[in-house]
Amino acid sequence: MKIYKTAYLFLLTLLLAAFCGGCAPSAEESTSAEEMNSADDNTIQLYYLNADGDGFYTVDYTLENTEDVLLASYEVMSRLSDTENSRTDSYKPAIPTGVTVNSITLDGVEETVDMGIGYRQLDDSDEILLRAAVVKTLVQIKGVDSVRLTINGDSLLGSDDNPIGAMTKDTFILEEDAEALYNDEEMVTLYYADMDGDSLVEYKTRLETYDNMPMETRVLLELMDVPDKLDVQSPLPSDLIINQTQIHNSVCYVDLSKEIENVLPGVEEKVMVYAMVNTITALGNATSVQFTVDGEKMESLRDFDSFHLMMTNDYSLVDSAIKGSENLEK
Repeated sequence: MKIYKTAYLFLLTLLLAAFCGGCAPSAEESTSAEEMNSADDNTIQLYYLNADGDGFYTVDYTLENTEDVLLASYEVMSRLSDTENSRTDSYKPAIPTGVTVNSITLDGVEETVDMGIGYRQLDDSDEILLRAAVVKTLVQIKGVDSVRLTINGDSLLGSDDNPIGAMTKDTFILEEDAEALYNDEEMVTLYYADMDGDSLVEYKTRLETYDNMPMETRVLLELMDVPDKLDVQSPLPSDLIINQTQIHNSVCYVDLSKEIENVLPGVEEKVMVYAMVNTITALGNATSVQFTVDGEKMESLRDFDSFHLMMTNDYSLVDSAIKGSENLEK
C-alpha cells in the first residue's frame, strides 16, 4: 500500500503546484517531496525465482519497517517465502514450502539467518539459487552489509565441507551483471580429446558469448563442436545439455544433464572429465569445479570414481606434441 500512498502524494503535489501558480512552495508541497524521497530510499528489489526456477526475477518493493533493521529483514524473508502471494506467471517464491526461517540476528552490519532443517533437502542448484536470492535481497536493507546462513544453528557447509562465511552483494554473479560479464569476447583454451581418447589436445581460439550466457557454459558447448582443421574428437556426448554453470567463491558449479552418463566410445572417462575441468579453470574465473547431474551429486562416472569431488585442473593428460594453435581457424 506504500506504493499507492507515494503515487497519491505525487499527484497531490502537482495539483497544489497548478493551484498556486508561481507562488512559493507551500508546507504541504515540501512535506510531499520529503515523503517521496523517503519512499525511494526504502524501495529495494526482491529476488524471486523466475517461472522456470533456474534464474531470478526482481520486483520493486517498498519496505514498511524502515526504522528497525531486523524487522525489515523479517519482512523481506516473509515476502520471499510467501507461497500464496509471491507467485505469478513470471516468478515464484525464492524460499519454497518446507524451508523455514528460524531466526535472524544482527552483529554490527553482519546478519545471520538461521534456516530450518528443510534447507538440507534442497538439491545443490536450488540451494545456490535460494542462498543468492536471500543475500542479494537482504544486503539492500540499510544496516546490512553481509549475510551468513546457518541451519538449526550449525554452519552452512560448502561442497568441500568447509563453512561458508558471510556473503555480500558481490558474492554472486547474477542477471543484473550479465550484460557486462556475459556478453563478451575473449581468447579461451579448449581441451579436446585426441583420436585415441586417452589424452587431451589444447586448442586456443577466440569465442564470443551471447544471450547472457556465462563463458563457462559457452566453452563447454564449444567442446561438442570439433574444429575442422584439428585431428581431435569431442570429449562430450553430442546430446549433453549444460543445465547451468555458476561461480561462487572461486568454485564453478556445473549442472549437467543425465546424458553425461552415456558411453562415448573411444574416450576415457578421465579425459571427458578433465576436458571440462581444464577448459573451465583456464578461463581464470574459478580454480576448481564441482559437478552435479540434474541437481544431484553422482559418486562416479563409470570408471571415474571421483566425479562427486571438487576438482582442480590436471594438465598431465595434455599431449604437448599435438597442442592446437590459436592461429588455427575453425
